[in-house]
Amino acid sequence: MNFSLLFFYSFFLLGLLKGEEYDLYLLAGQSNMDGRGKSTDLTADQRAPSKHAIIYYRNPPHSSDGWKPLTPGYSIAPGSKGQLPSTTFGPEMGFIEAMHKAYPDQKFALIKGSKGGSSLNKDWNPGTKGDPKTQGARYRNFIETIGMAKTALVKDGHTAGLKGILWHQGESDSKASTEDHTERLTRFIARLREDLGEPELPFIIGEVFDNGQRDQVRAALLKVSKTAPHCGFASAANLTTWDPGTHFDAKSQLILGERFAKAWQSVTSATK
Repeated sequence: MNFSLLFFYSFFLLGLLKGEEYDLYLLAGQSNMDGRGKSTDLTADQRAPSKHAIIYYRNPPHSSDGWKPLTPGYSIAPGSKGQLPSTTFGPEMGFIEAMHKAYPDQKFALIKGSKGGSSLNKDWNPGTKGDPKTQGARYRNFIETIGMAKTALVKDGHTAGLKGILWHQGESDSKASTEDHTERLTRFIARLREDLGEPELPFIIGEVFDNGQRDQVRAALLKVSKTAPHCGFASAANLTTWDPGTHFDAKSQLILGERFAKAWQSVTSATK
């Protein structure tokens, strides 16, 4: 471990001893939330461990093994051997950069439970309340991850207030009708809020890239952002991908993260 990284981890461990108060955000979805932006396209400052944000990542069987200072690399891309931090990142980097600028004295904690290729219809299906057998594997894992992460945070002497959910998913459900995806996402939001005991928790929906074959799911995402209470929308307009029309490149991941932050601020300011 180089001296710079050792310094930041020492700084992080000192924070554990005194205890911090964090604003807590949940990040969920499929590959563009998990992140396929290349860390090598970031600056040295952007790759350095954050002084004001920590992350708990779990994508079974892979995990961050507890809370870590936020850096790029909490993402499991195809072909990855599971080593974390990896070589890819998601919108959390741009989100935290924008949130830190808006709230420079605040500390942030992110619980990230995303998986590439996962669908809302199957993997994230919330099923019947209290019956895990009816729930999709991703939904069950995410609820477990939230519990594990919050327990670890409290054990380390910290406190945290749950502030919002960032959601980016839809590519795997592109063949669903607008009506079906709207119903599924609306039910998912309500059930997740119910299971968290936070009926008015801000829920920010990220838009999937327009490759000409996702009109129905894109329409559903926008519709839910306007009709479900306490929801916001992070547009994908003018963003670019490094592959043929699916995965945002590093620059666009940063912009998407900023848009998540602005959407969250808009939702919360409207409810004050």
